[in-house]
Amino acid sequence: MGQKRKYGALSGIVCLVVFLIYNLLVFLMFRGFNAVFWVSYGFMLAVYLLHIVCVLGILGDVSARAVFFELPLGVLSVYFVGAEFLTSMVFMLIRHRAGVKAAVLVQSVLLCLFVVMILAAVMTRDAVSHMASGTEERVRFIKGMNTDVEMLLRRSGDLSVKGALKKLSETIKYSDPMSNSAVADQERRIMQSLSELKVRFDAGDMVAVQELCPAIELLFAERNKTLMASK
Repeated sequence: MGQKRKYGALSGIVCLVVFLIYNLLVFLMFRGFNAVFWVSYGFMLAVYLLHIVCVLGILGDVSARAVFFELPLGVLSVYFVGAEFLTSMVFMLIRHRAGVKAAVLVQSVLLCLFVVMILAAVMTRDAVSHMASGTEERVRFIKGMNTDVEMLLRRSGDLSVKGALKKLSETIKYSDPMSNSAVADQERRIMQSLSELKVRFDAGDMVAVQELCPAIELLFAERNKTLMASK
């Protein structure tokens, strides 16, 4: 949290310094301000404020950076600030010959493109984050099942049972962590079989344990095959 505040404060100082330098440059360079000048100045401020919002958004969520066509949101934002700076400077330079409508139209299009790309980048980030969280959940699910089998493996003193449990553990470990509705029934049967395995083990029925292990492996093999075919 302290590091984020530090970066936030430094970013705020940089943004303020850049803003002051821009204003110093503009108001020293130009005289005879007209509507075209103020329209261009206003659009530049709007784009710069959006850039600051993007910077704050990135600082607030560094774990899932927004991207648009593989360009990070921060880089994209800098490009648009640069594009608007050049566009507004051109209109300021030709302010006495350019029309207000032309200045509004060109810079409105640029601003709208910026907003659309920001929204697209954020939507892409959210979609990727959602997929990543789903994958992590499935990985935890597989690891949880494997942990249960490994616990039984540690408790077992029978070499034959250990061998069967170890083979089952490896099957679970290397199974595809993804999931979908096509394998829901198979996963339900796997969970039921694993629950029965633990019950049989606790009851000391090692014959049933040795029979259940390859049966569960077969369920995993069927599940992985179905999952691969459904992708």
